[in-house]
Amino acid sequence: MLPLSCKTFVCGALATFTTGILVGAPSLAQAAALRLGDITFSEIAGDYRITGGFRQDGYYFIQQEVYGPNVDLVMAIDGFPRLYDRGYLGIQIQSIVTNLTNTPWIFFDHELQQVLGRPSPEADGLSFAQGIRSVRPFVSNIYARADEVTDVRDFINYSQGVLNPGGSAIFRYAITDTTPVNRFYLLQRPNFAPGGIGFVPVAPITPPPPPPPPPPPVVVQPPPPPPPPPPVVVQPPPPVVVAPSPEPSPPATPPVVVAPSPEPSPPPVQDPSITPGGSTAVPEPSTLLGIGLTAVVGGWLRRRG
Repeated sequence: MLPLSCKTFVCGALATFTTGILVGAPSLAQAAALRLGDITFSEIAGDYRITGGFRQDGYYFIQQEVYGPNVDLVMAIDGFPRLYDRGYLGIQIQSIVTNLTNTPWIFFDHELQQVLGRPSPEADGLSFAQGIRSVRPFVSNIYARADEVTDVRDFINYSQGVLNPGGSAIFRYAITDTTPVNRFYLLQRPNFAPGGIGFVPVAPITPPPPPPPPPPPVVVQPPPPPPPPPPVVVQPPPPVVVAPSPEPSPPATPPVVVAPSPEPSPPPVQDPSITPGGSTAVPEPSTLLGIGLTAVVGGWLRRRG
């Protein structure tokens, strides 16, 4: 709230915005009328919604989403007399706006109106902190330039930047009212050019076609298992019939050839009348018998052979 000191805002605002709304901030169901302390912010007209907000480091943070196509956005602000009774002239705002349309924004206009539909003149006391240098410059993280008009109307127009669909921009400014009324209006208009030009037509961005669905997964069926091999029937080997070996013939015994004994020469027949030593010996009868037997056997063997 004013009196205020000028602070760097972009990094802190983005960090808080990306980490979510602080404890005590309203939910989406309450966002049509957001109350922060003594001040209430309400949606009046246009295709947008207040999604949350909080107070931090002397700033009123307001989070909004614009979904179009009606981007002539109107917000009512109530409660300034209560601030005035406590000695404050106004508030510092950091507005976080997300572009959910399909059109890029090359301008973004803010205008104050004490009576809706009628520009705010210089004498009504309502302004964007006219004459208070400590709260300037009014800056944005997307747009490099901020032009102010304070005489015939009160507005700030941000330019020299592009907020593409899906992106978010942060705008910092201050509002004061030296003759406060309970309600006044803040108009926010994307692609509204200054100098009486009004809304600038900008070609929408055609979103790219969605990527084709992924091909269905290829399910590779495992090959069926091979049939089991037929059982191996082991035939018992036929019995080996071993023919009995013929008994070897006994080797032929060569005939024993008995050489015939030579017939002994008959002893000389001596004159029996001669005996040894001058006398004749007479043989014994057994000797004669043996000689005769031998002669007989020898003759028999010769005949057999």
